[in-house]
Amino acid sequence: MWFIRWLFTLLLLIYAVIFAALNLDPITLRIPYLPLIDTQPMSKAVVVLLAVALGILIWAVVSFLGSMQFRLRIRQLERQNRDLRLELASLRNKSILDDHSLEGADAPVVKSEDSGALDLDLPDFDTDDDVFGDVSHVRNSER
Repeated sequence: MWFIRWLFTLLLLIYAVIFAALNLDPITLRIPYLPLIDTQPMSKAVVVLLAVALGILIWAVVSFLGSMQFRLRIRQLERQNRDLRLELASLRNKSILDDHSLEGADAPVVKSEDSGALDLDLPDFDTDDDVFGDVSHVRNSER
């Protein structure tokens, strides 16, 4: 797309130069609503090329201001993105039970004495010396 735009601009500039070269008659400019300002006679080519240059200058200023607006918006969105990423990272590291916003009617019921404990009927394993033998020498040698 940029190639077509540049090609079109180049063709317009070439046309403006050819048009100016074919219109070399001298003219005097009169600016409307300012009757005291009249220019010296100059070639139509100069007027056409000055008009093209002024148009390019105005286009450049408007484009620059538009790009500045987009750059400011991009910076704002990058800053917002960074803040949201930091918030997301902090929420990933936060325990669900630490969230104070869950307190109230919708809060999950957690019993502190039962937290994490399984209610299983396991056999009572004894560490009898007759089953394992005398392990006191192992414990003393590990120290």
